[in-house]
Amino acid sequence: MDGIVIWSNPDTHKAVIWCSDHADLVYASGADAMLGSFAMPEAGTMVSFKTRMANGVRICTHLTPLQRDVAPELAKALRDFAASLIAA
Repeated sequence: MDGIVIWSNPDTHKAVIWCSDHADLVYASGADAMLGSFAMPEAGTMVSFKTRMANGVRICTHLTPLQRDVAPELAKALRDFAASLIAA
């Protein structure tokens, strides 16, 4: 599956990914989520990955960055959309 990283912390190797299937977000945690040896991709990076379910949460495996700065504004757009739903 493909997606866009909407939040990441390279120090802790954690990330939250918006998925092209528009279903639940996917969470990456730990260096073992990544395929190969590279730093956790930063927000706005298009990535490819596989998922598995754990305790009702989609977990990322085989994370591979495809292209940086594809959608750096996506995280803000999703926050603004959520805020508009709450305000309505």
